Amino acid sequence: MFVSFLIDLLDVVTNLVVAVITGSAVIFAEMAQGLADSVGSGLLVVGDRRSARPVDAQHPQGHRREAFFWALLSAMAMLLIGAGLSAWRGFHQITNPGDLSNSPLAIGVLVLAIGTNGYAVALSVRHLTGREGSLRVALRSGGQPLVKGALLRDAIGTTTSVIGLMALLLYQVTGEVRFDAAGAIAAAVMMTGGSIVLISQARELITGRSLPEDELDLLRQAILATPGVDAVNRLTALHAGTDHVDVDIDLDLADELETADIEALLDEVGARARKVVANITSLHVDLNSPERGDE
Repeated sequence: MFVSFLIDLLDVVTNLVVAVITGSAVIFAEMAQGLADSVGSGLLVVGDRRSARPVDAQHPQGHRREAFFWALLSAMAMLLIGAGLSAWRGFHQITNPGDLSNSPLAIGVLVLAIGTNGYAVALSVRHLTGREGSLRVALRSGGQPLVKGALLRDAIGTTTSVIGLMALLLYQVTGEVRFDAAGAIAAAVMMTGGSIVLISQARELITGRSLPEDELDLLRQAILATPGVDAVNRLTALHAGTDHVDVDIDLDLADELETADIEALLDEVGARARKVVANITSLHVDLNSPERGDE
């Protein structure tokens, strides 16, 4: 996220200067998108640090979920700053059109933006695939939700740069300034769609989103296969932070188990659960028979 923040900040400064020089709505939209991502990335960094604060009397379960609140603010920044400013500049170019100056400079900046945003996408993909082995598996899994959000923002940045480049090339060929306006409005639409996805994701995480059903099934099967476990009556696994999962289980045990056997069984259940979901932070087990216990 910090690398993404630095890349976005460089894009903002460069695009602001070029937007003033050229008068291009597309470059202004690139500046707005970079500004929104800089603010958004900064908010995610703040959220990541605040969520790492230790447990205290007012927060007995820690501050891990606070990262999701800052993710919501980050998504709002994309909508209000990125999409809002881009749409305003695009419509202004339609209602008050003016020829662009030094459009080759603007084209060169967009080519650079495609490269920098593409590099940020590659970093996010590498981060996601480092644990799962493939991007498809990583995207389907419930882990690393904030990294996936960063990937979406960087992918939108790359796409809007490509659209902007096409718009300026069309302007260069035809001399029609409405292509420049259309490029800015298209960028606004892309950022609006991306922000809606991120806001929806943040809302689900704040309210307690479960792991995907296929992961829950694997987790249930692993626990049920533990010797001494007769039934899994309840199983919940919720995202509880940037890379944290809380699991709550209710089990029926075999009647012949002694206290020592139950203690060993709890250790085995925990070990099997973490083989399926490596980032389990809290594992709570309720036992129905022959005794009740907790882990």
